[in-house]
Amino acid sequence: MAKLKYTEKKVNGVLRKFADPNKLIPRKLNRDIYTNEEEEKRTQNSVAKSYKDRVEQGLVPNEQPVMVWPDGLIDAGHTRRASGIIAGTDIWIEFTDKPRIDDKKTPYSALLSVTSSNEYRKMTHSVKCNEYDMAEKAYMGEYDMARPVNLRDEHIQKLGTTKGTLDKIREIKNKMPNLLPKIDSGEMAVKSAWEEATGRNQTKVFRSNNLDRDWGLIYTDDIFNRAFQRVYNIIHSTLGQFSNIDGEDYFPFRDFTDGAISTIISHLIEMIGSEVLKSEGHDVKPASGHPTDPDIHHIDIDDKVEVKVTKYDGTQTNWKGGKSIREGQYILATYDQEVNRWAVIFTQLLEKDWKKSGSGIMSGHTLPIKNVFNNHKDTMKVIYGDVYENNGKIILQLEKLK
Repeated sequence: MAKLKYTEKKVNGVLRKFADPNKLIPRKLNRDIYTNEEEEKRTQNSVAKSYKDRVEQGLVPNEQPVMVWPDGLIDAGHTRRASGIIAGTDIWIEFTDKPRIDDKKTPYSALLSVTSSNEYRKMTHSVKCNEYDMAEKAYMGEYDMARPVNLRDEHIQKLGTTKGTLDKIREIKNKMPNLLPKIDSGEMAVKSAWEEATGRNQTKVFRSNNLDRDWGLIYTDDIFNRAFQRVYNIIHSTLGQFSNIDGEDYFPFRDFTDGAISTIISHLIEMIGSEVLKSEGHDVKPASGHPTDPDIHHIDIDDKVEVKVTKYDGTQTNWKGGKSIREGQYILATYDQEVNRWAVIFTQLLEKDWKKSGSGIMSGHTLPIKNVFNNHKDTMKVIYGDVYENNGKIILQLEKLK
């Protein structure tokens, strides 16, 4: 067996052994366990920077030595070795006093040897699951029996997780492995990813009865003008309501959140819009509060129109939806801070227009203005304001209502 070549030199009066990190031999088992290459590389780059800083100060690059066997096989310190290669510097080594373990003949003992030297390593969910599963398989390979429950529980506690979480990660890995990076980065919670991977978070889509209907015959310019002038008048009358408290006039509606104001406007459009349509002889009914009710139900033609309202946010304007999606015709309204300037669009919307947002109980969908324009610019009807493209951006322009 070839012996590792190293040099000895004093650093601040202390004699140290130094070796070229490229000459050290990483254990395949270490690479098999810690599979999150992105997280590994991030850590290695950070440590490499600290090495360079320490060398400039005349210090040993790595504060802890890489423990190796005489031939250079690494017992502990794989990250330190990789960081030394990135930093381009020799690193401090010491020879381990641990007995050499055969990874193939005693796989569980070998795995414990590797993991025991990585107790302070930052581990993602997928790596924890990988280590646990490898330990289960290795124990069976070494002892020809399942790992005892007490050893499993100790391992799970050491990993800082639960059996339920590991089971979910494993199922995600089998069904939708592309979600693992999102879990590891914190973009998705384990439960949310598991629900998506197992179909529990599947979006329910309610199809329209008649996507080809010519709604312009019902929702004329006159209908919109009559409805929105009344909505505008009522909302401003409401915002102007006040209560005298200790001699001071207090306007509570002015302190409402944007979401509350949008909800009020949405209900006004449903109610007033329905009454205006009824006055023209249409058999319609606004939502009664049941979660499956459409906002405006056209009873005579068994179809529906939905209403979405949001505060204006420039090119980032978007409307919020729930977990499910209703395809069909929509009235989209947005308004400025004073609720004086508006944009109103009447358009068909489909499943593809909506974008998933949030996770778990906060999951839902959003409707970006760019999706509305890009997908329906040739068929949508702009009632108030304007929508157009300028230098690749979708511009939503508001119009003052009187």
